Amino acid sequence: MLRNLLSRKNQQPASPTPPFRMNGIVLMYHHIGRPHASDPWNMCVDRSAFEEQLSMLSSAYQVRPLKDLLDPGVNGQNKPTIYLSFDDGYLEHYTEVFPLLQHYQLPGTFFIPSGYLADRSMLCWWEVVDHVFLDHHPVPDLNGILLGPDVFDEQAKMSLLVTEQTTEEMFAYHAWHNRMKANPRRQQQWASAFLKKCGHTTDVLPAMLSENQVREMAKSPLVTIGGHGFHHQVLGLLPRRKQWKEIIENKKHLEALIERPVEVFAYPHGHYNELTPELVKQAGYQLACTTAAELDNPGITAYEIPRLWARNWTAEELHLLLEKLFQQIEAAYTQQ
Repeated sequence: MLRNLLSRKNQQPASPTPPFRMNGIVLMYHHIGRPHASDPWNMCVDRSAFEEQLSMLSSAYQVRPLKDLLDPGVNGQNKPTIYLSFDDGYLEHYTEVFPLLQHYQLPGTFFIPSGYLADRSMLCWWEVVDHVFLDHHPVPDLNGILLGPDVFDEQAKMSLLVTEQTTEEMFAYHAWHNRMKANPRRQQQWASAFLKKCGHTTDVLPAMLSENQVREMAKSPLVTIGGHGFHHQVLGLLPRRKQWKEIIENKKHLEALIERPVEVFAYPHGHYNELTPELVKQAGYQLACTTAAELDNPGITAYEIPRLWARNWTAEELHLLLEKLFQQIEAAYTQQ
């Protein structure tokens, strides 16, 4: 049951909006650069590779603002359409991404969990877990944080037995990710205890955007600011009332900050349940992105937009992959 709850596979909304045709591919980025010694999630793109990707995209594709996904007229353009999105509100989105978007004159959407703007003492628990297990050698003794092994340890062992990541450290790493997701009230407590065990402060973690930086970026016509939950919680594991609070407080905070409507959303951790899309719609968002890669699914709605997880590819590798995916998307809609 817990494996199903924490799965990245998204569920269908109870009251879906009518299907619409995807008129392009949304690329999803997280880290630009490598803040950790290893990257098991493939979340990091080197700055040089990222700039090569942008250069290729600017010449081979039309890169449009994310809301143009809702514009059927985009399909009539000569070049295939790409949308750029950046999750989680890292400082490098201001120092690295924003200048490159300006240089190539490419629009991008930044999905920001605004609680980390409002409270600078909040710990990004997923970055703390990454630091402990990916950067700290040996992994510190974590005894005392939990009373003993629990169901998340067993779940991690079951899921990793079919991979090559079978070390005890990797079992613990994945178990702690799932444990943190499922226990939002204890995330900050556990993350603080992790850093204390390492003897480190928050200086070892990737820096996050500030309110002033978000405000400056939002002034650019190339930038769209999107919601990503107030505290970056796994919405699909929360009751309706708490989901609504995460969604609406995030929207209100960002709108007050940038003084313009915030109309696009991305589900934190890519997870939601049958209630979430309707709540996002009720909050006034016009579309919502997932982390699913079901690009050739004609049955998607504006509140379950799939995205391609961008990796540390060369420009040529990305170009070849995109051409293949556009062919698959066209075939899927043709067969409807």
